[in-house]
Amino acid sequence: MTTRSDDTNLPVILVGAMTKDRVIGTGNGMPWDIPEEYQTFIDNIRGQTVIMGRRSYEVFGPDLTSAQAIVVSRGAPDLGVPVVDSIEKALEMARSYGVKIFVAGGSQIYELALPHANWMYLSEIKEDFDGDKYFPEFNRSQWEVTREDEHAQFIYREWQRTA
Repeated sequence: MTTRSDDTNLPVILVGAMTKDRVIGTGNGMPWDIPEEYQTFIDNIRGQTVIMGRRSYEVFGPDLTSAQAIVVSRGAPDLGVPVVDSIEKALEMARSYGVKIFVAGGSQIYELALPHANWMYLSEIKEDFDGDKYFPEFNRSQWEVTREDEHAQFIYREWQRTA
């Protein structure tokens, strides 16, 4: 990969799926199984850098063979990928790779990364699901939908920060 450690202009993109009530997970996984939506996620991150927490990496890591993963954790075992203890360190490392930076959860990592993000690629699952993990609230007046694709089970939207 190209190294551009001084490149702070790379997009930071929160990527994921949630219900209209912002549910993103339950226990250690997602409460839905929508292959088309998951493929959208995989297509977005292909060849890019993905930052996530340890539990998210343990669930999704095997599917990330086409992306460079960075795990944010204070006590992760050897995962075979870089592990750092803050979102700031993860972003600094990710910038050195010179490609788009995706943040793929979980809820605490989304919360920490939201102030740094200038894009969100979010799928809204149409069906309601119960869960115990949530996408953080965000001020919709600071974001604009620049793309919206309707699918049978979800709506995919790309949001750009405007303020």
